[in-house]
Amino acid sequence: EELDSRVRGLPPCFGLQHFKGGWSHLSQISGKERKDMACILLGCLVGKVPSEIITCYRALLDFIYLAQYSTHDNDTLQYLENSLNLFHEHKNVLVELGIREHLDIPKFHSMLHYAEAIRNFGTTDNYNTEMFEHFHIDMAKEGWRASNIKNEVPQMTSWLTRQEKVSLFQSYIQNATTDDDRNAIPPSSIPALPGVGLAISQRPAVRNQSISSIQNTHHAPSFSLHLREYLNSILPRGDSIPRSQLANAQLPFNRLDVWHTCKCVTSIHLWSYSAFLGMRVGRLRLIFKLPERVSPLLRTIPSWPTYPLAYIEWYCMSHHPGSHHNMYTIT
Repeated sequence: EELDSRVRGLPPCFGLQHFKGGWSHLSQISGKERKDMACILLGCLVGKVPSEIITCYRALLDFIYLAQYSTHDNDTLQYLENSLNLFHEHKNVLVELGIREHLDIPKFHSMLHYAEAIRNFGTTDNYNTEMFEHFHIDMAKEGWRASNIKNEVPQMTSWLTRQEKVSLFQSYIQNATTDDDRNAIPPSSIPALPGVGLAISQRPAVRNQSISSIQNTHHAPSFSLHLREYLNSILPRGDSIPRSQLANAQLPFNRLDVWHTCKCVTSIHLWSYSAFLGMRVGRLRLIFKLPERVSPLLRTIPSWPTYPLAYIEWYCMSHHPGSHHNMYTIT
């Protein structure tokens, strides 16, 4: 019950499934759901289970994620082996506390051979079963839907053969019509790669939502004050008011258009060896847009932005990770 409560209490996050009902009621768990569960498992256990179990689970999760790397070198393989050694050092606590009767599990034994297999055969994405799972959709489900559901196997075979021929012909046409620029001299100036890509729907999820309702539904009691501070900061020089008067100032509007979701993609070229270098941790409370008119006869100030804005609650991150869970604490 405690774990379900913690899982339900997590805020929604783009890219991860939000388990509104917890985990205990799940009967059939897909591979995607298992990955989403692994992303939040350790954080949901901190503070509730013994620290030695946290270390054991953390080492196991580190091993799982390191084993999925698409490229490896001696350093990453050493990290992989260190995580496995740390897991074996603390795994007996699972038996001592009665969580497991024994740990004679074949998958745990196979973990001993991962580093050697990667050195001999390459990264695991070249020979694991996951890469073929999607073929079940392309080869079986789509082919079955294209048949008349009577004596479907020959029809599915013919359909797959035709799809393969069409794909090969499309590749031939594409190669024949594309100019070969491989030997061309690259330009002296290369445009900078975009840093972050944002995508948001043109229509808001809620139109003309009152500011008081926004503060209640989005748990942002200080939104009105911070919005006044922001608008005051972008006013032309001489039109702004003293900061001490902002608490009693009135906004020229009381309703805003609100969005509930957005998509954010970070360029892989910005990733570095230090994952948190130059990054801040915050919680997105609200996505909104200022009105184009503050009244039927009065337009907004020209300096106001016309694009959607985000109201973010910034957190302070600890300088060093925890000794057991190896995660940074935020306040």
